[in-house]
Amino acid sequence: MGTEKYISEVKAISAPQTSVYERLSNFKNLEQLFDPKRIEEIKKQYPDVPDIKLDNFQATEDECSFSISPVGTIGIQIIEREPSKLIKLASGPTVPFQFNCWIQLIPVDDLSCKVRITLHAELNPMIKMLVGNHLKKGVDQIAEALTKIPYA
Repeated sequence: MGTEKYISEVKAISAPQTSVYERLSNFKNLEQLFDPKRIEEIKKQYPDVPDIKLDNFQATEDECSFSISPVGTIGIQIIEREPSKLIKLASGPTVPFQFNCWIQLIPVDDLSCKVRITLHAELNPMIKMLVGNHLKKGVDQIAEALTKIPYA
């Protein structure tokens, strides 16, 4: 078993760093985004948004769970917050492999910031072979999706 590191491309967000942090640092703030009607609206408005199939999103301020095909139910918890700069996440007990994920926010100016996601995953060689490329693509897709969220 080894720790693999996947880093997203740096993406620009057209919203102040503090607004982005406030939205992302509380999973309850994300609940409305996973409403099936809202997902369809976002897809119509932004046809280039990655097609990630999430169902049954449930959240508290510090924890969330959802189903993702074909993996199953995933649980994530916020384990550390550094106001306006960093949100550290960790996998819950239902995840097929353990991981930590960092969402880093970098200010550009008063009206925009940049985001980068770093994923550290404990993968055995077989799992790495099966999902390694998907994880790299996944962190890039999540970073891109974060640019499309309304932060106002």
